[in-house]
Amino acid sequence: MPNVTISFNVKRKTGLLNSGRQDSEAGRYLLNALQAAIAGTNQSDGIVFTANEDGSLGATAFAGPAIAGLTMASSSGAVGGTVAGTLITVAHTGNDTTSSTALAAAIRASASVNRKVTATNVFMSVTLATVTAGQYIDICGARFTAVNGTPVKFGDFDMSGADAADATSLALAINRHPTTAMRYRALSSGASVLVFPTTNRTITAQSTQDKWAAIVNSGSFTTFTVGVKVPTAGATTAIIASQPGDLGNECRLTASGTNVTAVTNGSAGFLGNGTGGGTVPYLTVP
Repeated sequence: MPNVTISFNVKRKTGLLNSGRQDSEAGRYLLNALQAAIAGTNQSDGIVFTANEDGSLGATAFAGPAIAGLTMASSSGAVGGTVAGTLITVAHTGNDTTSSTALAAAIRASASVNRKVTATNVFMSVTLATVTAGQYIDICGARFTAVNGTPVKFGDFDMSGADAADATSLALAINRHPTTAMRYRALSSGASVLVFPTTNRTITAQSTQDKWAAIVNSGSFTTFTVGVKVPTAGATTAIIASQPGDLGNECRLTASGTNVTAVTNGSAGFLGNGTGGGTVPYLTVP
């Protein structure tokens, strides 16, 4: 879908980090910062933006950050991975989930990588088993429907392969859907799909049927097993590029430690599924 990415430098602090908001009010702070740069009340050397007006269902038509994961399974010792060339590990606590929480925090705290990626181990999950055409699953306010063959519209995913291939297609459908692309990123692992928030934010579902923050099998299909319905800490840490676009697919990731596995839907050893973004940068000088 059409998308715009904007970058600009200013002389004075914008106050964006101090607002502490991640809701619509944060948008007002952002608009004020951009307006100040354009008007010259907060001196800027220039505003660079890229734009994409492609509205078709394709790899360039939506903007979303690259993602990969580090999964622990009865791990021990120093656990973690090498992220963008920097080894980051934590001491295993004896519990994979709490160790993953500590690893995500360590990645976010690392000055070597936290301008390139963020991390979270909070996610939802669903497992596919012989899904047939026409069956659907509702994820964070969007409906995803199985089709037999190449998807032709947003929300379609291909069920014509084995379960793992179907899960990969569902993850891609989530990552390029207008409702979810910037709020959540999906990663398939075997026949399961894990859905992570794009930022390390607190997501509180009002109920287990809260469609904006839950996976809901509203059709009661036995081919979908919802493992984690609402965002919950688990044993997989997602490493997510800080900026949307396929540039994030160049970020390297390898696992380190006993029973720690790197999971990606891209090239081995890299983040994957980073998509969209403009093709030509434009400069405007206030």
